[in-house]
Amino acid sequence: MKTAERILLTALELFNEHGENAVTSVDIALELDISPGNLYYHYKGKEVIIDALMALHKKQLLGSLNRSLVEDLHAEDLFYYFYILVEKLSLFRFLYRSPADIVEKYPSIQSPQQQLLKALENQLDAIFKKLQSRAEIMLTGYERPLMVESLMLLMTQVGQRRASLKQQSTETKLYHVLSLIMVNLLPRLKLKEAAIKQILDAIQSHSVSNINSNLPDLR
Repeated sequence: MKTAERILLTALELFNEHGENAVTSVDIALELDISPGNLYYHYKGKEVIIDALMALHKKQLLGSLNRSLVEDLHAEDLFYYFYILVEKLSLFRFLYRSPADIVEKYPSIQSPQQQLLKALENQLDAIFKKLQSRAEIMLTGYERPLMVESLMLLMTQVGQRRASLKQQSTETKLYHVLSLIMVNLLPRLKLKEAAIKQILDAIQSHSVSNINSNLPDLR
């Protein structure tokens, strides 16, 4: 792996673990066991690293927000598709920890951040419209934008806010978000019993089910 790639991956790991504000360029260099001068040769300051990570995130996430995917998505596919989206968002979760603060500090990422959030909003809305047209979901036109907003908040913020999740693995956090999404969606989806069982088994096979014993029983 090239040094420039190692710098990005290490910075991403440190930002996700400690928050961007708590990590300096020197911290990244020390973690990599290279000199600050070597790091500066590749990325002239933390702002350039942030820009590069945002560009990488945008490229990866937009690849999963292709509108053509909507045509092939059915109610039974939502859990697995949302898994992909939540996973990609989680990989760059430092960008969503305090979105307004990081944009104020790094104005150059404001435009791509807004583009990503708008693309995610449009994709979720298009999915629900398609499911409505197939009568695969019980959702009115008034409720649809509210459901889209709820899911966006769950996808980008829940793992950041829950204190009980801070010491949990990334996979556990991911499945916790998915379980909350399905709490909202399952009662509205027209699914066969076997499909519901498969989704519930996928969630409950992870330790997320033990994080909070007060989570509602989706059955």
